[in-house]
Amino acid sequence: MNKIQLTAITTLIISLFLPAGLSAGERSDSVSTSAMPPLVAEVMEQDNEEPEHNWWKLLKQGKLNLADTTVEYPKFMGFCVKVYNWADKTFNSYDTTYVVGTGRRWKARVVSDNWVDSYYLNIEKKMPIRMMSDIYCNAGAYVQYMAVSVGYSLDMSNVIGNKPSNHKKLEFNFNCARFNIEGHYWENTGGSFIRTFGKYDNGHLIKREFPGVTQKTIGVNGYFFFNNRKFAMGAAYNFSKFQKKSAGSAIIGFNYNNLDISMDLSRIPQELKPYLTIDPKIYRFHYNSYCLMSGYSFNWVINPHLLFNISAFPGIGFTHAYEDSVEKDSKLFAMTLKGQSSITYNLGDFFVCAVAKLDGNWYNSGNYSFFSSVENAQISVGVRF
Repeated sequence: MNKIQLTAITTLIISLFLPAGLSAGERSDSVSTSAMPPLVAEVMEQDNEEPEHNWWKLLKQGKLNLADTTVEYPKFMGFCVKVYNWADKTFNSYDTTYVVGTGRRWKARVVSDNWVDSYYLNIEKKMPIRMMSDIYCNAGAYVQYMAVSVGYSLDMSNVIGNKPSNHKKLEFNFNCARFNIEGHYWENTGGSFIRTFGKYDNGHLIKREFPGVTQKTIGVNGYFFFNNRKFAMGAAYNFSKFQKKSAGSAIIGFNYNNLDISMDLSRIPQELKPYLTIDPKIYRFHYNSYCLMSGYSFNWVINPHLLFNISAFPGIGFTHAYEDSVEKDSKLFAMTLKGQSSITYNLGDFFVCAVAKLDGNWYNSGNYSFFSSVENAQISVGVRF
């Protein structure tokens, strides 16, 4: 006899001993399991508990709590939940006097994302050139569940200004209390302007279109927070925590960048060519850089609704140039500089945030000094639910 048959027979027997005037619901309420035989009580308690502890039913009701150890999962899923809870406790726990969770797992937001890439190049120590791209403006909408986000953005320079879409930007970020990992891919083909060119106009700022720049950058940054119990980077940039009291943290980290930047100086505007003191050829800077970083980040709680963050992470290391680079397989001194700041306003589950970021890389040799950077300004408006 299986469990279903036993339950049916038990229910039938019990119903025979109930007062005839009671409804089914009243009969169930009027019988205490303590007055039943142990086997009957166990079966009825298990049947009553199943809806409350079944993970799928709780998920459909929006009541699933991964930290609840009484929830019943399939074997493999249960193992995954245990691993998640261990990792959450080990890497994502806070002192609740300083940091608290939002109580929400979902976020929806609209974003205005604006950035430029810029370059400073001094060739053979006698031809300084500064360049900057056009301002790229993207507008997008995103929905996020915990660490997983999906969305779509439009190149507004192309939609409104009818400019060619010659750039790409992909980014990834994972943040918890103890560490943060982020990656990016940036690409730009043309769309840049010469801002200073040697002795032209006595070094004053100019703006001359220069289509001879192409840039591809792949980067990975990782940070470890020493004061992880009291400081939450996610409160300032990911909207996943609330910083209740001001706190900061010393940081160490690493930076990897693969840069491939080419400049065809034969394509400079005609009026600038008399001021070119080097060979008008293609200069390619193609290299990997590896840097160790250290710095500090501080969250200032201005009032219960307003949070300001400022962070700086400089680093030093070395660069290994490819064979097709102007340095041809050289190993050179390298520096990286990453700085960012944000101001966030929270009103219940609603938030507004403005962010400014700088991501720069510099290397120096006997013949070349080259600094490239991406400057980013972003505004987000969203809601947690």
